[in-house]
Amino acid sequence: MAPPVSPGPAPSALPDDPFAASCGAFLTETLDLIRRQRAHSGAAAPIAPVDPAAALAVLRDQVLPCTACGLHATRTNVVFGAGSPTAGLVIIGEAPGRDEDLQGEPFVGRSGQLLTKILGAIGFAREDVFICNILKCRPPENRDPLPPEVAACEPHLKKQLAILQPRAICCLGRVAAQTLLNTDAPLGKLRRTVHFYQDIPVLVTYHPAYLLRNPSAKRDTWDDVRKLRALYDALGGEGTS
Repeated sequence: MAPPVSPGPAPSALPDDPFAASCGAFLTETLDLIRRQRAHSGAAAPIAPVDPAAALAVLRDQVLPCTACGLHATRTNVVFGAGSPTAGLVIIGEAPGRDEDLQGEPFVGRSGQLLTKILGAIGFAREDVFICNILKCRPPENRDPLPPEVAACEPHLKKQLAILQPRAICCLGRVAAQTLLNTDAPLGKLRRTVHFYQDIPVLVTYHPAYLLRNPSAKRDTWDDVRKLRALYDALGGEGTS
């Protein structure tokens, strides 16, 4: 069953921080949009697996030998994803990088270290969310994923989301957002509002790798993730604080 939509706690902010007012308006508009989305779709929530951990383990075993696209020839490891099988929040990135390919875990390099700090700043530990990518194998030289690669790998992500059934999703960067939401809208536009994957609310922000190259975007990202936390709480989620 879809989680109830409640007002949620007021976001914390400094006295001179305009975020509180903007986030309050965002929550009011977003929760109303979620109610209307669910009423319009009329779809019953999918039945969750009795044991999501076991279901993810089975899916992982199916994905590890994948040869559906040419990336299997250059990968060191398949990077399936990591985190809690009962996570209420799923973080989706673009594709593994060099460190991730070597270790077989998502977001373990410099971008991953920054992501861990970002999550911690809004009260989440990595082990309490589920982190994955659009692609499970590293593209050579960290280039953008090619359409055939996305087409081959996207079913794996959809199966992960069907098992996890999170309360909310956060897409990191243009490729993740455009792929999940099936749009060609630019990142700047996608960041401005809530979207839906099926009936699950989706928020979009910058990829940590972009923030490492463009530190000036960290302020916008901080506002994005505080809105994410406020929405998650309003939907009845529980984090580590």
